Amino acid sequence: MSVLEQKVSPAVLTHSAAHHLLATAELIDDCGYARVSDIARRLGLTRGSVSVAMKALKTAGLVAQDDNAFFHLTDRGSESVVSLRGRHAVVQKFMIEVLGLSHDQAHREGCRLEYLIEPETAGRLAGLLKFWNDKNLGSAAEEYLGGPCPSCHGLQTETCPCCGLQTPEES
Repeated sequence: MSVLEQKVSPAVLTHSAAHHLLATAELIDDCGYARVSDIARRLGLTRGSVSVAMKALKTAGLVAQDDNAFFHLTDRGSESVVSLRGRHAVVQKFMIEVLGLSHDQAHREGCRLEYLIEPETAGRLAGLLKFWNDKNLGSAAEEYLGGPCPSCHGLQTETCPCCGLQTPEES
């Protein structure tokens, strides 16, 4: 794999780069264009920090900039945006339907995970969701998901390595 392919691979996009790329795509969808100042406003960042991030996205071949300083997604950038949005949707759906998280919490956490999982993993997660729903497993799993962390039981440590909470005292 070439250095450019490594930089553009959705699996190695940083959280920050993913947010800059998605903000660019949203602005283009909403307004037809995206400038540094627009991206900075959308993300609540300085123009300087956005300029640095956008330079990295240009170098990676995800965005291009025209003579009017408007950013456009390259084909690779568009593919990455579609992939990021799809992975976010799968992760968010999993968190809502399987884990029972609120829409807001699932969205926040999905934003942090969407760039970490690879497309193949998202595909398998989507398959698991279909299996989960086809088998109506939501009610069967509720006793495990609604209570305390099942990993804590029987541990001889003060805190659970899974959930980070204090383990129950042995009676």
